[in-house]
Amino acid sequence: MLRCMTLTHGSPGIVEHPSMSRLPPLTALRAFESAARNRSFTKAAQELFLTQSAISRHVRNLEELFGIPLFYRNHRAVTLTPDGEAYMRDVVDAFARIDLATRRLKFSGRQNVLNLQAFSTFAMYWLIPRLGRFQEINPEIEVRLTASVAPLDFEHSDIHASIRAVAGRVDDGIRSDRLFDYRLIAVGAPSMAAAWPLRVPGDLKNATLLHSLARPEDWGVWLRAVGAQDVPLEGGMKFESSAMAYRAAEQGLGVALAQSFLVQGELANGTLRRIFLHEVASERTYYLMSSPRHCGDPALELFRGWLLDEIATATAQPAAA
Repeated sequence: MLRCMTLTHGSPGIVEHPSMSRLPPLTALRAFESAARNRSFTKAAQELFLTQSAISRHVRNLEELFGIPLFYRNHRAVTLTPDGEAYMRDVVDAFARIDLATRRLKFSGRQNVLNLQAFSTFAMYWLIPRLGRFQEINPEIEVRLTASVAPLDFEHSDIHASIRAVAGRVDDGIRSDRLFDYRLIAVGAPSMAAAWPLRVPGDLKNATLLHSLARPEDWGVWLRAVGAQDVPLEGGMKFESSAMAYRAAEQGLGVALAQSFLVQGELANGTLRRIFLHEVASERTYYLMSSPRHCGDPALELFRGWLLDEIATATAQPAAA
């Protein structure tokens, strides 16, 4: 029970402050915060390693303490009351600030560096636009991001994790989290529709193809899949990376093949448009691969959890038309 000091004419003593005697227990607050955030007593129980009845009991104790209901209890689900919604916002924010303060203290005086590696196109078109969110909630972590297409070598480098598109099986000795599939769509600038009327894939013989030297096989795979093998693969314009090819497409230089997951923002804001509805799956899949030497490192585990949440949110959103 919290107590506060009070001074009297005689010796100082400790008396119980009446407003402090009714503060809710921390365990009850944590149970409410998890149940409210997850909108589920079951998920809260799983998250906190408690039973569902324990979560329910903690929430009921809070409601009795406050004298107001925090949840509507339906047969199959629970929903927050207006008072519960308002209380949840403050409590969730409070626990987030406590968590941040704890991490700052934990890493105080220590250099907490996270060395990441990714293909340049993924880094430029997907990761970097979102990386500020990770840095905002983890300011104590110094992120160092490099791009490379060289073979992965955790043994002789200090890389904590690498994000790569892999064909076939991944190494069983490396923790690999699947992120998304590699799916190809033809894209160009909105302005090129008038210059090059493209109604079917075969019309690409009249357009400039933009090739990525990092993915030289993509156009051949895509054209065979859509039945347009008569489109010549020679000529066009060639760029060192897919990111350069995407940028050239945005500038109206021709048609590029883009990984659909990486250009949803550009399709949504209109800097790129899909030329055809065809979407062709590649044999590649994107993974986050963690160095065996660094698994369990707090910075890596925080990034891994954040990245998987971001990927889940992005894949749940409808694809941009």
